[in-house]
Amino acid sequence: MILFYIIAFFSLVIGMGAIFTLVEKFPVKLLYYHYHFRKPLVWSIFSASVGYQIINSSNGFPINSIPPLLIIGIAVILTYKVHQSNWFKAVTFPKMTTNYDTLPLSDDQEIALIEYEGIIKAYPLNYVIHHHIINDKFKDKIVALTYCAMCRSIIPFDVTEIGPLFVASFKNANMIVADKKTGTFFQQASFNSVIGKLHPHSLKMITFQILPWKIVKALKNKPQVAIITKNDLRPFKLPMPGVWKKVMSSELTPGLSNKDKTFPSKTHIVGIIDTSINETVFYLKSEVLQQKIVKNEKLNFTLISIGSTVNGFKTKNINLILKNNQVIEDTITKSNWDITGKHLNGTIKNNLEKISISNDYWFSWKKFHPKSKLLRLK
Repeated sequence: MILFYIIAFFSLVIGMGAIFTLVEKFPVKLLYYHYHFRKPLVWSIFSASVGYQIINSSNGFPINSIPPLLIIGIAVILTYKVHQSNWFKAVTFPKMTTNYDTLPLSDDQEIALIEYEGIIKAYPLNYVIHHHIINDKFKDKIVALTYCAMCRSIIPFDVTEIGPLFVASFKNANMIVADKKTGTFFQQASFNSVIGKLHPHSLKMITFQILPWKIVKALKNKPQVAIITKNDLRPFKLPMPGVWKKVMSSELTPGLSNKDKTFPSKTHIVGIIDTSINETVFYLKSEVLQQKIVKNEKLNFTLISIGSTVNGFKTKNINLILKNNQVIEDTITKSNWDITGKHLNGTIKNNLEKISISNDYWFSWKKFHPKSKLLRLK
């Protein structure tokens, strides 16, 4: 009977194995095997235990075997319930609309705007955060918009070749995503695979913008917007009551203890991650928002802030300003673009080229971009 209890508690550990993602030194290889084999393993233990008791119950079912069987049964339930893939269920191909009157969005709601393959789609971030991943179609392409709530790393990937992504685990205070075909693990913040059939492999990031809803809904080229309800915009929280509030109001970074303390962990930064720019630099977001227009002449890009959002464009031989939070103007040629970089008028006929930027928290940015350079604004 002692052995039976040992097996029962072993199955319970498997069922709650996802909590080991909070242990910084816990091997990602074990997280990978836990995800792929936890269900068949726990079910095998449960089936074998029940079968053994039935076979050896010639004198009636032993009452003392009920407690360990109940523990194993609970382990089966926890195997499904206590895991990131269940906590944050990815959405695949959400329904979209251009009837904005039906959407319960406030003007300051932050919206992820993706233009790809000639299609423009928009997703409220307060909706995306509950799922962490939204998979959607852009003609014959599949894009996975990923959002790690812990580190605020928001990145869309072209996953056409490997198919939709889902939340598979958690490592270094950043989510691990996986493709449904092979279950290969990818660290979201680094784009790189860590283990699995496709390893080594890197996810392909695409450019996007984050803008206030007031700006998005006024665009001439109306984007399709994910259909949401008020419940989709509810405050985010973890399955454990009170934990998320405590994490966000403190220096806690579950899963990452060894971190740079130059700035408070939850300091917002604006990092330049565009591969066409040959130097990885970042700014404190508070300084960018205060200055509103940040021109980097050395690296030929300009950051423009609207409300609490920041976006960037390549700017060589032009000087951009923002007019009425709606029109971008080059003071040299008087050419104009809308806030997404679409040409409106003027001698420069081309659209502005967007650059990829990150809005991470400081602790995550430093972890995954350790050699990046901070640029302070006076």
